[in-house]
Amino acid sequence: MWLVLRWKAIWLFAAIVAVSLALPFIALLALVPLYWIAADKGLKPATAAAAVLVAARFADFDHWAEPASIAVLGAAVIGSARFVTVRRELLTKNAAAEERLRIARELHDAVGHDVTLMVVQAEALAAVTGDERADAIAAQGRRTMAELSRVLRNEDPERKGLAQLDEVIDGARAAGVPITLTVEGEPRTLPQGLDASAYRIVQEAVTNVIRHAHGAPATVTIRYGADRLRLTIADEGGRSLGMNNGHGLIGISERVSAFGGSMIVDSGGDGHTVRADIPYA
Repeated sequence: MWLVLRWKAIWLFAAIVAVSLALPFIALLALVPLYWIAADKGLKPATAAAAVLVAARFADFDHWAEPASIAVLGAAVIGSARFVTVRRELLTKNAAAEERLRIARELHDAVGHDVTLMVVQAEALAAVTGDERADAIAAQGRRTMAELSRVLRNEDPERKGLAQLDEVIDGARAAGVPITLTVEGEPRTLPQGLDASAYRIVQEAVTNVIRHAHGAPATVTIRYGADRLRLTIADEGGRSLGMNNGHGLIGISERVSAFGGSMIVDSGGDGHTVRADIPYA
């Protein structure tokens, strides 16, 4: 019942204010939905609602003390609601940060040792054989440890964008995937969030290609359209089992949806294609 009333807080507030014009003694009841408006809708809507309530009480010019009292009470209610809301948000952020650090520590302890051994062994193999692939494995391992260390220190990760896609392409080639990068249209400066998400989308899709396409040729096409960015990652690996599910495609879908875009996944006999259309706005 209370949840329904809170959800309809603005309508409830308007109804109480309207009735208070005829029955002044119920005006104080409007402070309840005013609290909900301040907590759920924000400071500006709550301030506007409080102004409406005070203005309605000023209709009785013989008792100016009443609207003044309402104004004071309204300010106190709004202040209390915003304090509780901000405090709750801070507690939530702190809890998320603590959980992030806990996971990072577990990853560092559980994975860090093994990754370090892999790096040392890959470097030794490269020194003995001169194999460039071993050097690539060692470099990737060092980057992985750097990412873990940044998260553990609660530092912001390095912001990467489409300008750094060569790193992804070179990594795929080092893993034995013949992959080409094509840029269509006139490149433009993208918002930082969109640029970073586009990079991660391509990175995750290329990772899927490395895992599932069995070394088949692949292409990455970046198309700068008039009003949207199109990312197409395709391989010729035949029907790749397991490509339609998993965290990789889920992560890509979430990034695309966050910007109001759309994604198409096509697993056919000639290969596998992931295409994401993301509006600039």
